[in-house]
Amino acid sequence: MKIKINDILFFVSLLMAIWFAITGIICSYMAALVIAYPIGIISFIIWLLIKHENKKRTRLIPITLTVGLTVSLFFLALLFIG
Repeated sequence: MKIKINDILFFVSLLMAIWFAITGIICSYMAALVIAYPIGIISFIIWLLIKHENKKRTRLIPITLTVGLTVSLFFLALLFIG
């Protein structure tokens, strides 16, 4: 099996999306701005480059990014409410 550039970009973007989803729950918003959000934005940009493949696997990245953003905003709301 020959590894293509889109395969590498997919795995890099997926790892970045997972990093974003995990680190987005940091309780300090400024830390999330520095640690999580730049990685999420880079992952989203890479996904934009490879989404034309129309494979099922390319749907995994925006789902992961959406979950990460939702969880991050939820914890941010809890920080300001509580």
